[in-house]
Amino acid sequence: MMKTETGIALRPFEGRDTGAVLECWAEALPLDAVNLDTFERKVLLDQNFETGSLTLAEVDGRIAGFIVCFVLNKPIEKVGHREDTGFITAFGVAPWARGRGAGKALLAAAEAFFRSRGRSLAVIAPYTPNYFVPGVDKERYADGVAFLQRRGFEEYSEGIAADALISTFEIPAEVLEKERQLAAEGIVIRPYERGDLVHYIEFQRALMPGPWVEDARRNLLELTHGRFPCDAIWLAVDRGKIIGFCQHEHEHFGPFGVSDAYQGRGIGSVLLARTLFSMRVRGCHSAWVLWTGERALKGVYGRLGFRLTRRFAIMRKPLG
Repeated sequence: MMKTETGIALRPFEGRDTGAVLECWAEALPLDAVNLDTFERKVLLDQNFETGSLTLAEVDGRIAGFIVCFVLNKPIEKVGHREDTGFITAFGVAPWARGRGAGKALLAAAEAFFRSRGRSLAVIAPYTPNYFVPGVDKERYADGVAFLQRRGFEEYSEGIAADALISTFEIPAEVLEKERQLAAEGIVIRPYERGDLVHYIEFQRALMPGPWVEDARRNLLELTHGRFPCDAIWLAVDRGKIIGFCQHEHEHFGPFGVSDAYQGRGIGSVLLARTLFSMRVRGCHSAWVLWTGERALKGVYGRLGFRLTRRFAIMRKPLG
C-alpha cells in the first residue's frame, strides 16, 4: 500500500472490495453505475485483467476512488496488441473525497502502470473488448474533463449516444418503397440464416473493423448455445453476396455497416428499420446506440427516431 502526503492510500483491488467499489462507483459516476454482473464481466473477467488493472484509493480505510486500466495482452483481430497504448475504461472519486488528491494519485498510478508495460500513450476510453462508455460525458462530468485537461489529456474525438422509443415503431412507407426497389435490383434484406455463417464472417473480416469481427463471432457462438436469435442480425444480400449487416443485443442497437461499394443506395436505412421493427416485435420499448457520430445521428439514425442523449470526450495523453 502506498500513502500520499494528503493521507490518500493507494492499493490494488482485492476480492473483498467488490461491494465497496460498486458503492463508490455509483457515488462517483451516478450516470454510469454498474451492478455486480457488469463489474465482473467487464473488469475482473476481462481477458486482459492483471494486478494493477484496478487500483483503489482509500481515506481512513474507506474506498474513495478507483481507476480501471488495461493493456492488450491478447491481440484484437485486425488491430493487434496496440503496443503503444494503455486504456483507462473507468475512473472516479466519490464526491466526499474530492479535493484531497485522490484523483491525481490514481491517475499517476495508471500512468506508471502503463509505462511499466512499455506504453507511451494513455487513452480514455475506447477499449473495445469491454468499454463502459466511449469517453467522458462532456455535460454530466464536465469537471472531470477539466481535471483531465489540466493533467495533459486532450480531446481527440467525440462519441455520441442516442436513444429511440420504438414501442410504436412502424417502418416508414418510403423505407418500404426503398426495400422494394432494392429487391427489384436483386438486393434482398433478410434475417441471418445458419447457412450464412462462413460468408458472414468472411464479410466481417474483409470489410468491418476488427472489434466488430470479434463481436460477430461472440454472438454467433452464443447462437449455438441458444442464447442469441438469428433474427437479431439482418443482412443485405446481393445475389448471394453479403454486402451489409445490422444487429441488436436486446435494446442495444448496432453495430451495422454496408460495403463501401453499395453506399448511398438506402441499404442502411432498410437494415436499420428492419432491425428496429424486429426489436419492437420482440418486446423492446426502446433502442439505444452508445457510440456513433454527428453525421450518422443527423442522417440515418435521426430519420428513424433516434435523438441525442449524451456526448463523450474521447481523450488521450502522451506519456513521454
